[in-house]
Amino acid sequence: MSRLYIALIHYPVTNKHGDTVTTSITPFDVHDIARSALSFGIDHYFVVNPSKGQKKVVERMIGFWNAGFGKTYNPNRTEALSIVSHKSTLSEAIQSIETEINQKPILASTSARLMQTKKTINMDKAKKMLKEKPLLVLFGTGWGLAPEIIHQSDAILEPIKGVASYNHLSVRAAAAIILHQLANKE
Repeated sequence: MSRLYIALIHYPVTNKHGDTVTTSITPFDVHDIARSALSFGIDHYFVVNPSKGQKKVVERMIGFWNAGFGKTYNPNRTEALSIVSHKSTLSEAIQSIETEINQKPILASTSARLMQTKKTINMDKAKKMLKEKPLLVLFGTGWGLAPEIIHQSDAILEPIKGVASYNHLSVRAAAAIILHQLANKE
């Protein structure tokens, strides 16, 4: 199987008015998605935010769990955060993967809204792609990935379908479900 990567995008994303914005990093997103990512065999989890102050938040979290009191208090959290790093842009995350494995990953965007385009794929197609090439799955914060990220993507994953019409999962929940689906061998 090819390598699987994820990125939590804080810029460029949209707000509820459709404006392109930068969102703040939340510790729960970093911690919980890292735990899901490690559980499902993700190679690396990038937290993408251009703010230097927000970069310090991620570095402080990782430092606490990797070198501070947190390392002895909760070694499981230390292990999960070992695959996390901050990048200022999506391009930096892509470059990091290319440097590591000498291959550009397929970019797969996620969305809670079904986008009827030629790029839209179901989970079976995503799993087939993953067998052939590395895959970088992009999760948006705020009200979702900005159009320029969607346009840059090679694929757009179909949204998660629940049993009700309500569809507003947290990014942590959506990431766990999608990673479970990608890791499922069936």
